[in-house]
Amino acid sequence: MDEQDRKLRSARTRPAAMSRSRLGIEAAAETAAWQHGPAVPVRSVERPLSRPEGTYRGRGPRGYVRSPARIYEDLCDRLTDNPFVDASDIEVRIAGAEVTLNGTVNDPIALRQAQAIAEEVAGVSHVHNRLRLRTVGERETTPGDAVNAALGTGAKR
Repeated sequence: MDEQDRKLRSARTRPAAMSRSRLGIEAAAETAAWQHGPAVPVRSVERPLSRPEGTYRGRGPRGYVRSPARIYEDLCDRLTDNPFVDASDIEVRIAGAEVTLNGTVNDPIALRQAQAIAEEVAGVSHVHNRLRLRTVGERETTPGDAVNAALGTGAKR
């Protein structure tokens, strides 16, 4: 048994509470072993266990106010990136540091999620949530629905 096999075997028998990153085992070495690829030498990587946290995070210079354009961009990016919110029917308005959300969403979870996302954006002082839930009749259309309607195929409504 060579050195790499012994390290991998001992890593499998360790308790689950010990993380691989703390042990310094590279994921690439383990991946190569189980894929039966060429052996990759195991390197020990020193990583700090924790970063020191300061008490001044979030405190900007005196008089600093984040611009409405930056708040708008950040909020729209976050709404777009969230997999649980369909932001295609959400309108975002910024007035100073206040955000207003208008439009409709699919379910109450998406409604609360959109408000939470807006509240977490740096520079936002208040969120006016005017989002409504879509009614059953306001079923969202998908690209497939549009193709089916154009071709006259699919389910008739």
